Amino acid sequence: PPEAKIDQRKLIDNKVDTDKGSYEGNRAAQNAPVTLYTSKDCKEFCDNARALLSKRKIPFAEKSVVNKDDIDALMKLTGTKEAQVPVLVVGSKPIAGFETGAWNSALDTAGYPKQ
Repeated sequence: PPEAKIDQRKLIDNKVDTDKGSYEGNRAAQNAPVTLYTSKDCKEFCDNARALLSKRKIPFAEKSVVNKDDIDALMKLTGTKEAQVPVLVVGSKPIAGFETGAWNSALDTAGYPKQ
């Protein structure tokens, strides 16, 4: 009989990457992205704010308030006549000032996992 032609197939691993976060967390990040407004003069409260978001593994963008235009935009965003940082924006809801309970509540409401 003629020589048989044999195809050699390469197999690859089929695994699920679990380091990308939970389904709930990914969905929350898509529906209600988180932005943290900080300034260079905001040390303790801004560090605490970052720590809270990191502990909960919340993906967030950080925007630094550095000039008059940034301050005006932040006051317009928060609806206040005074610029205060840190400001957390979850989706379209801004929360001025760092308060653990209010921030956790906003993140919970948006569907972010507690841990």
